Amino acid sequence: MVFDFVLLLHILFKAQTPLDAAVSFSGNEGYFKVVVADTNNVNEIEMLVGTDDNASEMFSHIFTYDQTSGLPPGMSYSRTENEISVGMGMVTLLNAYHAKVRLKNGSNSWSNWYEFIGN
Repeated sequence: MVFDFVLLLHILFKAQTPLDAAVSFSGNEGYFKVVVADTNNVNEIEMLVGTDDNASEMFSHIFTYDQTSGLPPGMSYSRTENEISVGMGMVTLLNAYHAKVRLKNGSNSWSNWYEFIGN
């Protein structure tokens, strides 16, 4: 009985995991797009891009959801419905990269990482 209650609380408070994500480049400018299932109950978005699953030498930032002002120079944030677009600014291009993104909900719980590799 206690296990069922704990499992139910975990399910209720666990943040949603992104549905899809992609990184693209135009010259030395980097762009990170994320698709979420539901735009409600997302408070923060953490994005990392580097050479392996623990690296962030290309890009690392935690965004306050839907905050478009006060970003570091060169970065941008916009959202159209369930698609979030982030301009990473000028980046050093890598031959291959490991990217990951996760979401934090209103209960301060982080989702699992959505991870992918690109080149």
